[in-house]
Amino acid sequence: MAGWMILKSNDRLWDKYISELPKEKQDIYYTRQYCKMGELTEGGEAQLFVYETKDNVALYPYIRHIVDYKKDNSRFYDIETAYGYGGPVIKSDDCIFERAFETAFLEYCQQENIIAEFIRFHPLLGNEKIFKEKIQILHNRMTVSIDLEKHIDEIWMHDISTQNRNTIRKCMKSGLEVEISKDYDEFLEIYNQTMRKVRARDFYFFEKKYYDEIINNSNFVLLRVRKNAETLAAAIFMKYGDYFHYHLSGSRKEYLNFAPNNILLWEAIKYAKREGCKEMHLGGGLTDSPEDSLFRFKKKFSSNCKHFYIGKRVHDQKIYEKLIKRWENEHGVKAKMLLQYRQ
Repeated sequence: MAGWMILKSNDRLWDKYISELPKEKQDIYYTRQYCKMGELTEGGEAQLFVYETKDNVALYPYIRHIVDYKKDNSRFYDIETAYGYGGPVIKSDDCIFERAFETAFLEYCQQENIIAEFIRFHPLLGNEKIFKEKIQILHNRMTVSIDLEKHIDEIWMHDISTQNRNTIRKCMKSGLEVEISKDYDEFLEIYNQTMRKVRARDFYFFEKKYYDEIINNSNFVLLRVRKNAETLAAAIFMKYGDYFHYHLSGSRKEYLNFAPNNILLWEAIKYAKREGCKEMHLGGGLTDSPEDSLFRFKKKFSSNCKHFYIGKRVHDQKIYEKLIKRWENEHGVKAKMLLQYRQ
């Protein structure tokens, strides 16, 4: 018999389902601890949709938000992938099971008054092909990953660009050192300074309670670059199963001439390899342009690029259009994002 259930972030059964996936399909973005962090930063409620048969299981985590709309005293919702990546994951690939899973999920959305759905698919899992019904799949940008199964010398000589190797050597000669840190207050100050410098949206400024969750999660590690007891740059990385992710980073602008981020990422690669990870994901640039400066910086560490897709799906067209039109009338501009009415 096939059936589905909804798990919340306080339910340890969520952990059990993740642990039973093949290792190459397990990642931190699917854990209840990570999705709980999404509740803290984005509001809403983290849920895991589980569809299961005797021989297979499909999992789909997301954050469910209440929508500012009522009809006949009924509440309405939308759902969105927590910050980062996610989307559906299936234990064993099977096209018939995939269709049954999607059908069950679409029925659930109708029953629960979910009007719209925004998905950030996982570039390393390539799961953008699982959903097919009434959904718009869009290529968002390229991301960069590093094959950690290679020997470290091969990564250094063949993945790290010649210019980057020279820069890293200069960092070493300048006395820059990379170490594990527990000083998240220092990181928060550096990170926020960086976000202000690039004029990042409020979404990218995280409250202290977000970092409190990181401190209590052994899957996170904070690395910092030091010179003469001064911190030049720092970054938070996430490790889970086969994967190691570049999560948040910041650098003091007065020390950028030392190129601290170059040596930081090189030492992070070596750390991830020592930890037994098979792939390191650096993410993409700030835009989809191949000339994006952040993307070009990351490509100095690897030419191995992955495709990042997003998904947009409207489950209740009439209510969705009402919400969008209301937002457009209030702001005097056309909506550009699927869930624009939340802004």
